[in-house]
Amino acid sequence: MSTKQCPECKSENVMPIHYGFIDDPDALERIKNGEFATGGCCIDEDSSKWQCRDCNKEFGKVGNI
Repeated sequence: MSTKQCPECKSENVMPIHYGFIDDPDALERIKNGEFATGGCCIDEDSSKWQCRDCNKEFGKVGNI
C-alpha cells in the first residue's frame, strides 16, 4: 500500500473521508479519535477521498460511482 501525501503541505498524516449518515456509536467514537473524517450524506464523482490532519486539505477524488 502506498503512503498518501497531502498535496498542500506534503504531510503524510492523512485520513480517509467517509460519506453517508453515521449513527453507529463505535463509528462516532472513531470520528472523535480522528480515525476518519466525515464528508456528509451526499457523494459524487468530485467528492474527495482523503483529508489532511495537519492542514485540513481534502484531496483525491472518489471518481466514478
